[in-house]
Amino acid sequence: MGTSQSHPTYQGQVMSTKEPEPGPPYPGPPAQYQFVNTQVTIGTQISFSFTQTHMVTSDINTYYPFLGAQYAQGYRLLSFYRIPGQTRVTGFMNATVAVPFQGIFCRYPNVPTHEKWHLHIEKSVIQTQRMVSGIITFNTQRGVVSDTSHIMESIARNTQGGGRLICIEMTGQQQSQSTRLAYSGLSPVMGVDLFFEKPEHPMPEQFVYNCVCVPINVTYQGGFRPVPVVQCDWLGVLAQNLSQGWRLIEIFMDMTCSTQAHGFSATQTLNSMWFFEKAASRMNDSTPVYQGTVVPHEIIINAGFGGTTTSAHWEPVIEKMGSRGWELACILETPESHISGMASIARKCLLFFQRRILPPVGVAPGAIGFNLPPPPPYDSMPAGYGQVQPGLYQPPPPPPEYK
Repeated sequence: MGTSQSHPTYQGQVMSTKEPEPGPPYPGPPAQYQFVNTQVTIGTQISFSFTQTHMVTSDINTYYPFLGAQYAQGYRLLSFYRIPGQTRVTGFMNATVAVPFQGIFCRYPNVPTHEKWHLHIEKSVIQTQRMVSGIITFNTQRGVVSDTSHIMESIARNTQGGGRLICIEMTGQQQSQSTRLAYSGLSPVMGVDLFFEKPEHPMPEQFVYNCVCVPINVTYQGGFRPVPVVQCDWLGVLAQNLSQGWRLIEIFMDMTCSTQAHGFSATQTLNSMWFFEKAASRMNDSTPVYQGTVVPHEIIINAGFGGTTTSAHWEPVIEKMGSRGWELACILETPESHISGMASIARKCLLFFQRRILPPVGVAPGAIGFNLPPPPPYDSMPAGYGQVQPGLYQPPPPPPEYK
C-alpha cells in the first residue's frame, strides 16, 4: 500500500512526495523501530475550570505502562497514533469506548549516549473560536481560529528544564456545553493528550517551539460519490521551516472547519497546526540543519457485520525508511479517500520523515557544499537533521567512489 514509484529527495529544501531513492549510502546510523499496539479506554470524566465543561477523555493508566516500559530498552516515543476507523463500545448506561492506538518508538543502538528520559503525559483542551478583530491575531484564513492557549501553556511549562514535546493526540470529546456558548458560535471543546519526554540526565539541552497554522483546502465535486480533492503545500511548508533550522515535531488537525457551497460542489477549509522544535542555543541561527521527505501511504478501512477494521500496514514502510537513517516525524491522516471494493474505503495518509544531512561517505566536512560547523552529537539532537547551504535545491554530486 506504499508507493513503489520514487523521486529524489532534495537536501534542506524541496522534498519528495514518493518514497525516496536509496542513492549513496547514508553516513549516519540507521533508525531501529518498535511498534506497540494497545487499546485505550475512553470513558474517564474530567473537567477544566476555565472551559465550563465536563469531558469524556482517555484513561492514561490503560496505556502508559506499555509506552513507558519501552524507555528501559533505549527506545524513545515518536508518535502515539489513533488507528482510524476502529472502535469497540462496552456497557450501556455508562458506556466506555476502547480505541486502538499505536505507539511508534525509535532508537539508535550503535550510537552511545549519556541521555536518559522518561515519558510524561498531560491533558489539555482546544476550542474553535470566531475571529474578533483586534482580539485574536492568529494568521489564518476565513476568520476561524482555535484557542490553543492551554496547549501552549502546557508546552511552555513541561519543556522547562529540558523537557521536549513528542506529539499531540486528540483523545477526548466534550460531554456538555452551556447554552450561552452554543449560541455564541463556539464549537465543542475537544480534549487532547500531550506527550513529553522529561530528562533524567544532568545539564540537558533547552528547546524552543514554534506553531505554524496552515490551511488545508478540500473540494468536493457533485456526484453520487464525490471524491475529495485536497490542496495544501505540504512540501513548501516543511521546506520553509527546515531551511530555517527547525525540526518538525507534529502536525495536528484542530477540527476547525469552514465550508462554502458552490452549487453542486463545496469547499472546506481545515486548519492544521505544525509544531517545530529548535535548540535554544541556536534560536538566532537560521542555518538549515534538517532534510525531510513525505511519503504517501494508503490505509484500508473495511466495514463488516462486526464493525470496522483497519489495515494500516505502514510498519514495513517506516522500517525501510529507518534503514536509510530516516526518523519518523509524524503521521497525518488526510481527508482524501475513495471507495475500494464492496465495503472498503482507502484513505490517504502522509508519513513525514527527517534525518541529518551529513556529507556523503568519503567527503570531508569542510568540502565544497559542506563548509559548515560539525553537527552536535546524536544524543543531544536526534537524527533527522543536517546542514546545507541555503538555496541548495539539488544534492551535491557523489564522490568518485560512488559509481
